[in-house]
This record gives sequence, structure tokens and C-alpha cells, in this order.
Amino acid sequence: MARSEKDWIFVSDAHFTGQDPESMEAFLRFLDSEKKQIGYLAILGDLFEFFFGFRNFFSTEKPSAFTDYLPVFNKLQSVYHEGIRIKYFEGNHDFFLHSFFSEQFGMEVEVYPDGCEERLEGKRAYIAHGDLANPKQWTYRTFRRILKNSWTYHLIHLAGPRISRRVAQKLSDMSYQKYHNDIQPASPPAFKAFAHQKFLEGFDIVILGHSHFPEEVEEPIEGRRCLYYNVGDWMVHRSFLRFTPPDRFKLDRFLEG
Repeated sequence: MARSEKDWIFVSDAHFTGQDPESMEAFLRFLDSEKKQIGYLAILGDLFEFFFGFRNFFSTEKPSAFTDYLPVFNKLQSVYHEGIRIKYFEGNHDFFLHSFFSEQFGMEVEVYPDGCEERLEGKRAYIAHGDLANPKQWTYRTFRRILKNSWTYHLIHLAGPRISRRVAQKLSDMSYQKYHNDIQPASPPAFKAFAHQKFLEGFDIVILGHSHFPEEVEEPIEGRRCLYYNVGDWMVHRSFLRFTPPDRFKLDRFLEG
């Protein structure tokens, strides 16, 4: 089966810490179960709780602060060598990944710092992590601009993996207390509003993560059948989105046993 005829899988928001073997091992089993039928794996950000493309991410000279991430990277390397094309859309916990996969693992992974347009069997699809979906979050957007720039990246490199990871963990704890402490009872409306605006711009499909709330919405726009999907999260829902060419989407969960 040619890769273009195989499925796409979209996953998001696993937030692996390396201290969560059950969640991580389930993800590895999921990739094993899918690798024969997929041609593309799209990771919509925040695969780890903190992921910065340090040049010495895995040091041979001394124990790395990220050794506990290795099982996931090794599995990604394995599916890459199976011929699966990997796309990584940076989230709000991902930084400076443009050359990380090629330098550290010899994988040609397509990395997108922000969203981008894809063609899914001729349909215009907008794909992104989703952390910029709400234009009213000015504080967050300002903080994001401070974090995601070359000066901050230089400082993080100087601080090194261990210090940076400790600081990132404290910031993450504050974020979760504010945004993700509880499972949300309903989808944040900003995501659907963002998708609607993209439909008006001519996109047929919008695929996001970040909300930790899996959902699918169909909206008719000027005679077009427009589809919005939020992949949800792996951390709680084990949710993912499958696209089977030419036009079948299915929002699903990985359930075992």
C-alpha cells in the first residue's frame, strides 16, 4: 500500500514527564499497533511536559536530564525507519526543535513552530497545536513571545537541561492549576470560533489540540462541508484522530483489554 493511501494519525498533549510509565508505555503500544497502516504521524505538540532542542539533549559524557524520554524517541525512530513520515507541530511546552530530530536521532521530522496548511486529498486543512486559538489571551500571547524567541533560547541553552527542566516544571505546575486542574465539562468556545474564522478564510478542515477536550464539529460554509476536530489529549483521554483517505475522519480513543 502506497503511503498516500495509508492513514494519518494525529495525537496531542501527552505531557510525558518520564515519571509516568503507564501512560508512556500505552503510547508505545499504540504506535506499534498502528505502524503497519499509517503513512503519517502528526504530533500536535506537548508530547512532553518540557521539550527543548538542546544540542546536548542526550550526552554521552554524563547522565542526561532527559534519559527517561528515550523510550519515546526510540519508538519514533523505529516508526520513522518503517517509512512513516512524522510531522511535529510545536506546542506551548515545545521549544527550538527545528533541527533536534535530525541532529540527535537522524530523523527527518517536519517541525512547525506554528500552524500550517496541509492538503488532505485536495482539501485545505489548517493544523496547529491550538494555543493561539483565543485572541483574547493577551497575557499568554505576550508570555509566549517572550519564551519563543532567539534571546530566550540562548539563555535556556546557557542554563542547561537540568536547571531549565526544573524551572519549566514550576511554570507547568502554575499553568495546570489555572487551566487543566479538572477535566473540562465542555469545550472552550474559542476553539470553535477560531475554526469558524479559518473556514471563512477558505479552509475546509481545522485540526487542533491544546484544549485537552476531544471534539468534532461540522459546519456548512457557503456550500462547503467544513470540519473542525480537536484531538483532545493522550494524558487523560488517550484520544487521537484518524484520517483515512480519501475523506474519512474518525475521532477515537486507544482502549486496551
